Amino acid sequence: MKRFADRLREARMAAGMTQEQLGFVLGITKSSVSAWENGRETPSFKMLPELRRALGHSLDELICGSAAGDSRQIGEGNPPYASDESSPMARNEKERSLLLRYRKLPAKRRAALLDLLKPE
Repeated sequence: MKRFADRLREARMAAGMTQEQLGFVLGITKSSVSAWENGRETPSFKMLPELRRALGHSLDELICGSAAGDSRQIGEGNPPYASDESSPMARNEKERSLLLRYRKLPAKRRAALLDLLKPE
């Protein structure tokens, strides 16, 4: 059975992020991400929702190794795409890429982009 550190590394790599990029998104250092992935440290409880958002994986997947009621493992070719229109998760790889790029933007640029996309 894989450890949290292994699942975290796989989720980060599946998201196409380096340790430095994940650290930037989370507002922490690359060395903190490295310590998590090597099992030397674990993220604080407050950091878990941010990890979930940044990596696009449920906390069940990251912490326990599977989604609630689902036996799929991270990294087995099962990206967490949404199946309905109302879900904030990406429905395909292109949307996932755009969502990750959006999340890396500074707050002011995010706001400007959202203003640009508002219907008139």
